[in-house]
Amino acid sequence: MKKSELSLINLENSFNTLKECYGDYCSQKDEKLKNYIKDSCIKRFEYTYETSKKIMNKFLKKEYDKTEKELSINNIFRDMYGLNLIESFENWAEYRELRNAVFDEYNDNNFNQIIDIIPKFIKDIDYLITSINKVLQDD
Repeated sequence: MKKSELSLINLENSFNTLKECYGDYCSQKDEKLKNYIKDSCIKRFEYTYETSKKIMNKFLKKEYDKTEKELSINNIFRDMYGLNLIESFENWAEYRELRNAVFDEYNDNNFNQIIDIIPKFIKDIDYLITSINKVLQDD
């Protein structure tokens, strides 16, 4: 695979569905429906987080010749932050923590924490996509 062949289409699609779902959640007045949409937002957060993590891993391998051994999750976030491809290492560590908490234990507290950070996550995913696209276009 050539460096420029890295595709962000899956990340862009998951990002768009997350934004759409979160918009529906925010505009919904019926509490019962809002709870169903909330569940969907959580799943879309999980999927978008996992997709973004995989993209970052592939990107660092393709563009910077990183090895699998070098790419622990913390190193991925550090490298991406150091390259100014994400705005905050701390935000991504928080997303990982919340993703793992939901995976380990489904409860309303974890769900509410994720709903609360989705606007920040959306901003960070947008930054990530824009940053990676800029590098890929410069290749």
